[in-house]
Amino acid sequence: MDRRKFIKNVATASAATFVLPRFSIAQTKSPNSKLNVAFVGVGGVGGMAINGMSSENAVAFCDVDDNRFWYDWKKWPKAKRFHDYREMLDKMGKDIDAVCVSTPDHSHFKITIDAMQCGKHVCVQKPLVHNIWQCRELERARKYYKVQTQMMNQGHATEGIRLLKEWYDTGIAGAVREVHVMCGGPNWWNGNPKMTRYFCKPFNGLPLQKQPVPKNLKWDLWLNQGKYSDYNEVLAPLSWRGFWDYGTGMLGDWFCHTGDAPVWALDLKGDCTVELLEADCSYDQKVFIPNSSTVKWSFPKTDKREAVDMYWYDGAKQPITTPKDLDKGAQTMRSGMYMIGDKHTLQHGARPDSPRFTNTEFFNEFKRSGKAKDRKIPRVRNGSLYCEWIDAIKGDGPEAGSNFSYASQITEVALLGALAQRFGGKLEWDSKNMIVKNRPELAPFIKEPVRAGWESKDVPTPSFWERLFG
Repeated sequence: MDRRKFIKNVATASAATFVLPRFSIAQTKSPNSKLNVAFVGVGGVGGMAINGMSSENAVAFCDVDDNRFWYDWKKWPKAKRFHDYREMLDKMGKDIDAVCVSTPDHSHFKITIDAMQCGKHVCVQKPLVHNIWQCRELERARKYYKVQTQMMNQGHATEGIRLLKEWYDTGIAGAVREVHVMCGGPNWWNGNPKMTRYFCKPFNGLPLQKQPVPKNLKWDLWLNQGKYSDYNEVLAPLSWRGFWDYGTGMLGDWFCHTGDAPVWALDLKGDCTVELLEADCSYDQKVFIPNSSTVKWSFPKTDKREAVDMYWYDGAKQPITTPKDLDKGAQTMRSGMYMIGDKHTLQHGARPDSPRFTNTEFFNEFKRSGKAKDRKIPRVRNGSLYCEWIDAIKGDGPEAGSNFSYASQITEVALLGALAQRFGGKLEWDSKNMIVKNRPELAPFIKEPVRAGWESKDVPTPSFWERLFG
């Protein structure tokens, strides 16, 4: 497509910030009206997005890989098909209300910000983005462009995470000073083609050897803003997750699930220290994720909670502390979360599901009490992030809970942990200035360089009148 034309169109849309999209909480609509939705990335989790938005109109599908167009086209006979999302926005911008982004981590930001600057509501898969500067920029974009946003960490819309926060808010667990977040993966691909390849170790070591680009794949479009690399089958379509240049490892893949409840309940954000306590690496640590690791964040005390140490374990690592009130004979979870209070311990499974107190006798007693039945947090229709986002766009509900403000918060915590995994040692994070105080050499990884031709238009700084009238 004509890149200059696309940039011009984006600039025009950005200048017209106060022109509302077709669906807006400030506009009157028919109760039976449907969103016109475009999907960028349609294989794998992209299929989840298509199914989750099945109540609306699918008007466009975009993917860089022809083999990812897996679905029955008879369901959407009028939907257009694209390889380049920029061409899709350029040609169909007036017909699109909302965009679902389900692409590799390194391409989330560019696609998302371009869609927002064209006035589109956006949902994007977790993690929100690939670096911390991108987190902050999308948080600013949410406020400036006044569109409805959502990161698709499914558990944030569920009953389980609401119960856990409500129980914590009662104060019955006491002061929480220690959190343990476990994830059993990564599950390495062993050469069996029937297995998913989310995490695949380089077959012939590093560096990866150049291979011919398959005819079905648009490699330059796949690379997006990411660092240039010759094509190798171990990167695409799925196993990019293990390479730091494109993925964010197990932390990016799962922390937005297993770490969601403690980040939300304890409001973990801002200045902190992050330390890699342990890592088993088969390849260059700065290039490829570890086989297993233990990471520690230390957050200082605030006026609402005590200082908190939070631990992350992957590769089947187990918590270094066993909750003192764990049932006698019970084993610690392989995948899940413990919030250890000075009175009782809260836990849940791999996602914020099956919330409970670790001691069964106390939990049964608590369920019989009135406090267990007190519901203070609004519930989400069908417990679905997609329903929540649709309702926010149509004005049938409040802003989605995992909007880009909260999504930026939890993704930043995850990305700090990923930086510790990648570069080792301890990181002293200065949140206000967005720097690692003791490791200035990490600056290029806080705001990563962008490939030529894939630059993004900055989010404007609001004027005095924009700030005044919002």
